Amino acid sequence: MKMKEMHPSVRPYERLEASGAESLSDEELLAIIIRTGTKGISAKDIASSILSSDKSPNGLVGLNQLSISELSDIDGVGRIKAITIKACLELGRRSVMSLSNDNRLRFLSEDTACLYFQEKMSFLETEEVHVVYLDTQKRLIEHHVLCKGALNTVGISYREVFRIAVKVNAAGLILAHNHPGGDVNPSDEDIQATRALLKSGQLIGIDVIDHIIIGRGVSISMLKNGYMEEE
Repeated sequence: MKMKEMHPSVRPYERLEASGAESLSDEELLAIIIRTGTKGISAKDIASSILSSDKSPNGLVGLNQLSISELSDIDGVGRIKAITIKACLELGRRSVMSLSNDNRLRFLSEDTACLYFQEKMSFLETEEVHVVYLDTQKRLIEHHVLCKGALNTVGISYREVFRIAVKVNAAGLILAHNHPGGDVNPSDEDIQATRALLKSGQLIGIDVIDHIIIGRGVSISMLKNGYMEEE
């Protein structure tokens, strides 16, 4: 069934207009972007095929990783729809990045930190260590990529972490690193490095607030899960 043949109460366009974009499913939002179907396949059917494709087994997470060529090969998509989808994904990413880089952003909860780093680090192919430096009101001062590589191979340069903190006059910081394999459970090295960093911060009066571990579209707060407590 074509979308225009559906009852208005279930058509994605009308549902978005009446109830807001947040009320629509991933499939419905993608159908609006696709706009039109082809040869007996509705835009909603195409959206469903994309999200359930073997090339995109994790829904929207997998969709971000598909190339234009891979999208184009899905029945009913083609080059123009593939380009349109990629453009919309990039606009969404940039809008979040723009918000995240706003110096007024405040890290008032573990959830805020998790969402912030997820948007920046979920799709990195190699492990990276990032640090955000915050003022006394937990507002973002600067975001630094500290190093690229696993914590147990590159290691955290404590001196560099706190050198930057002093330079930007930070009152506190939040560390984050990603696990490209997707498992967000902290390793023994993660826990030991975090506790060592915490102790170093206490000595010089800079608060190491949290350490966020990022997987593929998921994350955990080591603070919230009790990994930063001294044994």
